[in-house]
Amino acid sequence: MNGRFFIQVISLLCIFVVALVLEIAPWPAGFQSFKPAWLVLVLTYWSLSIPEKVSIGSAFVLGVIWDLVLGSVMGVHALVLSVFMYVVAKNHSVLSNLSLLQQSLLTVLLVFCIRIGIFLIEWTMHNATFQWQEIFGALISGLLWPWVFLLLRKIRLKLQINE
Repeated sequence: MNGRFFIQVISLLCIFVVALVLEIAPWPAGFQSFKPAWLVLVLTYWSLSIPEKVSIGSAFVLGVIWDLVLGSVMGVHALVLSVFMYVVAKNHSVLSNLSLLQQSLLTVLLVFCIRIGIFLIEWTMHNATFQWQEIFGALISGLLWPWVFLLLRKIRLKLQINE
């Protein structure tokens, strides 16, 4: 039992590390706005699957790590991810019972709201400008949601990570 728990924790950590690496991976200059929100997708899946283990605290820690890796103002991503995770956790029972198409549409909306939230915080701090192309990243995230969901569910069932 204890060995299986250790493997499950290490697997979750590895999945979040992969999501962070994909989040900071460089894209060509013209395609930077098409980059999906990998960390948000992975965090959403795990918060819907095992809400007692992945919650607001996990989002805050991942947000701080994201701030450190990006070199942005400390706490911007942590704050936005924590608020996002609160919304997901508050509506967990409703969101987990939606179809994949409905979840994809909500993912587009949530990723766009996260990007607007990050922009608003950065705008109040140092007069940032909003790039309308951020919509494309949210749309790509919504299109990728079913595949991310199915892949992570397969991993969760294989490793028997349950509540």
